[in-house]
Amino acid sequence: MKTIQLSIEELIFSFYSEGLYEQGISLKEAYFPALEDSELKLMLEFASRSLLAKNMAIEVNKQYKLKEEFAPFIQILSSAEKTVKASKFNLDLEGEKSISFHFKEDEIYFHRLLHDHQVHSITKLNEEEILPIISEFFDFKKLFKESEVLFKLKNDDFEEFLNDVSQSVSVQESLISKWSNRLQSHNTNEFIADISKRSGKMDSLLSLRYDSNNNPDLIDIHFVIPGKDGFWYITRDQNLDLNIQKANGSAIKNMFSKDQILSM
Repeated sequence: MKTIQLSIEELIFSFYSEGLYEQGISLKEAYFPALEDSELKLMLEFASRSLLAKNMAIEVNKQYKLKEEFAPFIQILSSAEKTVKASKFNLDLEGEKSISFHFKEDEIYFHRLLHDHQVHSITKLNEEEILPIISEFFDFKKLFKESEVLFKLKNDDFEEFLNDVSQSVSVQESLISKWSNRLQSHNTNEFIADISKRSGKMDSLLSLRYDSNNNPDLIDIHFVIPGKDGFWYITRDQNLDLNIQKANGSAIKNMFSKDQILSM
């Protein structure tokens, strides 16, 4: 099976079945903080029967256990070498939606939450399937294969720029005047208008790796900004300065590169 879908209760059972008790307890505390031990035991029994009905569990020594073929789908959630998380704001710019891609050796798993975060969907992917999922998630209408850097910003200047646009309820002449001189690009006014409409809020692609204690460590972050004419895409160079270009497949693929961990 390429995709599995688990309720929260089934996922907790699966964590316990794989010996991932810390993950199971964390999920239980997040969704069922008042659940007593006796109630938890009953919930796990119901979850195991549900997985039996899906032909995803077997009985071993009078105990139910997740079938071995599904174990990698659960293990990857706690033992990935690298994770790339795509996040975007809702239309009202309040709540966020996110999806994740987990990498381990030569395997890639796509993880998303469905039905108000009540169902976890985990899919084993091939590398070429990533870009279409990202394009659909961000709703890229047009995606260039490559794109030149249109203009650059020092990291400190970018923080100042975001602070300016976040405090502006509209595109003010003073804002355009200040940043047109500093950005020095024919795309400047368009970029300022697009990011001002979102009060400086940006969608993102976040890449993480994990140490021996499974603590996350930032590899890189890319920013995505929907615009009137396509999407802006912002990457960082080795000095952490920002390169602004149009959304393109080359930059996105670089975020998902298997060699990225080794190069950092």
